Amino acid sequence: MKLFGMGLMRLPLSDENDLTSIDQEQVNQMVDEYIEKGYNYFDTAYPYHEGLSEVALRKAVIERYPREDVIIADKLPMFSIEKREQLEPIFNEQLERCGVDYFDYYMLHNVSTWTRKAVENTDAFQFIVDKKREGKIKHIGISLHDKSKFLKKILDEHPEIEFVQLQVNYLDWDSDSIEARKCCNLVKEYGKELIIMEPIKGGMLVNIPSSVDSLFKRYNPDISPVEWAFKFCSGLDPMVILSGVSSIEQMRDNLNIFENIKPLTLDESYMIGEASILINNDVVIPCTDCNYCIPACEHNIPIPKYIRLYNDSKREGVDAANAPIYYTTLSMGEEFGSAADCDACGECTKLCPQNIKIAKWLEKINEEFGSGVSL
Repeated sequence: MKLFGMGLMRLPLSDENDLTSIDQEQVNQMVDEYIEKGYNYFDTAYPYHEGLSEVALRKAVIERYPREDVIIADKLPMFSIEKREQLEPIFNEQLERCGVDYFDYYMLHNVSTWTRKAVENTDAFQFIVDKKREGKIKHIGISLHDKSKFLKKILDEHPEIEFVQLQVNYLDWDSDSIEARKCCNLVKEYGKELIIMEPIKGGMLVNIPSSVDSLFKRYNPDISPVEWAFKFCSGLDPMVILSGVSSIEQMRDNLNIFENIKPLTLDESYMIGEASILINNDVVIPCTDCNYCIPACEHNIPIPKYIRLYNDSKREGVDAANAPIYYTTLSMGEEFGSAADCDACGECTKLCPQNIKIAKWLEKINEEFGSGVSL
């Protein structure tokens, strides 16, 4: 049973400011309840939790369940690779971290216009084809954060691809920058399997504006915002819908939703379209809190945290006075840099799946919050 996949990108933490402080006991409990319901698909990646997501997977899954009973998906970090000589050591390190001899699904991570040069220079597609021949990968594919024109070119050039992992949710369905609808249609047209990531867009479709919450409750008060997001994705005939659950409560909620999930009806689809318009009008910076940008920042600026505070300060019904207080608390401490520390090097933007112009927004955040507040 693969429709609901457990993503290990946003695992529970003992310290919310430390991505390496994974609460392993809670992860184990999440895995136990997930497997007990008959699911078995686990998705991780080399940079998640600064490399410890793969280790957490080994401890929670591989060391506690038969290898043949679970499906493990991992990714080759093309955004961190410059030379072909790096591929083998990283791949072997991933096998060791995960505690496996092979990956069931393995993909080139974030194939895009930006990473294409690295993909071509290292002959990365041939590398994963060779690993499949060696029996160390069962199925090869890509994760993609780019537009449909680029995806078509990749699919034309690499028919060996078996699956594509895409960011798909109702907010991005008709987005000009994400082009989720067009990319999904291409995946189906080329006969590839579809894996959906970011179905709730990093929590953005959970913490919805009051206008959308009212719309949902008028339509059906028994369906939560999370369920509406999953219902949308389930109608797209994916192989897997990944959910990056961060607590045992979220896991239980997801399991309850997927137990009897049904795709949207036609009327519901129209309603979701209206919700999408309302949310897009409310969200200033479309950050999904993936934390890909964090390792690139030499000044240790907690970019997603500052963006979240800025977004909250602009949302209807939120006390905007709290945002600068939280910002000052973070930026004046010894652990993090402030928005003013950004030197606009652009490295974080290269890693951003949402193509956010981070330096520009940090400048705006500094203008908004940088004067400080009395604590």
